[in-house]
Amino acid sequence: MLKLNIVAAFGVVAILLLGTGCAKKINGYLSNEIYYTVNPFEVQQGVTTVSAPLVLNGSTAPLHVKITALRDSLGNDADSVLMTPQSIITYKATVLSSDTTLAMLNAKLNDSLVRPFNIAEVGGRLQFTAATVSVPLGSYSMDLEVSNINGQRAIKNACTILLEPLSAAYTLGYYSYRTNDPTGTIQYMRTESDPSYSTFDIVRSEGNGVSKIILKFVDKNGKPFNPKAGEVSDWVEASRDAAVYPTLADWAPYYTPVYTDSTIETQLPNIPVSFPYFDLNTTYPAAGGCRIDNKIKGVASGDVIHTVMYFTLGTTGIYTITYHLVVDTHI
Repeated sequence: MLKLNIVAAFGVVAILLLGTGCAKKINGYLSNEIYYTVNPFEVQQGVTTVSAPLVLNGSTAPLHVKITALRDSLGNDADSVLMTPQSIITYKATVLSSDTTLAMLNAKLNDSLVRPFNIAEVGGRLQFTAATVSVPLGSYSMDLEVSNINGQRAIKNACTILLEPLSAAYTLGYYSYRTNDPTGTIQYMRTESDPSYSTFDIVRSEGNGVSKIILKFVDKNGKPFNPKAGEVSDWVEASRDAAVYPTLADWAPYYTPVYTDSTIETQLPNIPVSFPYFDLNTTYPAAGGCRIDNKIKGVASGDVIHTVMYFTLGTTGIYTITYHLVVDTHI
């Protein structure tokens, strides 16, 4: 009887072991709640932008991600719009202040084929490049497939992408208004970014293949000073060789300026990179913006005005820069 009980017990253990061996082993975990923290995700057209990765919500890493559909706001397939490589301009070498011709500048630039939009295969970061400048503005949505050791899952409308116009195509920096005697050699007074004496503003418009800066200096009534008649010129002094008082031609030496009775027009290379393109010297790096110093004559007081302004331009276009002398009257 004891022998039979022992055999029976071994049989039960064998059955239990056999049952355990047949049970499906579950590897890892894949959450039903995988998402982007920022949704919708805003992207400025032409600006390199990267999102945070997907929130795994406890899912086993690594999480592999692929796009299964891209749609525009009307539900049309947007894969070709967002994923087709576009040609953009990138730097292949540092542009120097000594690169004063278009040929020398172009030698430092490179045409690169880049997709407007990519997604990181692991983690799902959204990656937008400068090539979005070729993508129509608007709203886009996407479906994803995510997978890990546990399996795979489809995520419908995983994120909405809002491609918006460039919000700041330029920046305005420090400016200064300085009065001098009629010879321009004795300074009477100097202001630092004081709107009580002067201000300046920038208006950008599309250039349709042409980029330029249009400088304009006006009195308190909006009457322009006449560059063609010598009322607006570069501020040049004996220390000029040290580039203490930079001119627009120092920063944009590629085309000859055109003087009219109300403006100075300087053409720029039509390339979608920020201006200024180079460090002028150790005193005036490109990161600090383009500084230009001008001399204004024709003021009713008889004074010669020394103006200073700093600005940067973010992309192509026509930029009309107007400097307002808010206390002066043109003769």
